[in-house]
Amino acid sequence: MRHPSFDYVLAGMLLSAALVLPVFFHLLGLGSAFMPMFYPLALAGFLVATPLAMIVGISAPLLSALFTGMPPFYPPIAFIMMAEGIVLAGIPSFLRGKKGLPILPVLLVTLLGDRLVLLAAVILISHLLELPAGVLGTAAVIHGLPGMALILAVLPSMVKALELRIKRMPVME
Repeated sequence: MRHPSFDYVLAGMLLSAALVLPVFFHLLGLGSAFMPMFYPLALAGFLVATPLAMIVGISAPLLSALFTGMPPFYPPIAFIMMAEGIVLAGIPSFLRGKKGLPILPVLLVTLLGDRLVLLAAVILISHLLELPAGVLGTAAVIHGLPGMALILAVLPSMVKALELRIKRMPVME
């Protein structure tokens, strides 16, 4: 059994990674197509308690928008990413943590849920801003395909390795 404060420390580290990774990706010209913030958010869903994972999921886009201007508040990308963060952290936390389902199916359901939330949010906001909803929704979903492929390639082995490391950690009283 790990120390109760372990989840807080790990959640803080993943939140920090969610703030720093996008900056490095943008510096390298890789930008938003690879969804750099989403890796730590999904890891939080797999590795920390549900309430903390949800806090990481919703606060990372908000803090990033406040500190760096990415994602922007207008157009309301930051708010869309906050909804995506809840999905990316909440679904794995529930399906893996509470139900014990395998990593890959959980990740597939999570990414599908994320894309559905993104599509719905973009369509809603497009209608409010009187923009072409179908075109923008489709473009938003397609734009993230490289990131989804990378997440599917990288995250399962990362989750397995980190879970193993966490299990091997000495118990702190």
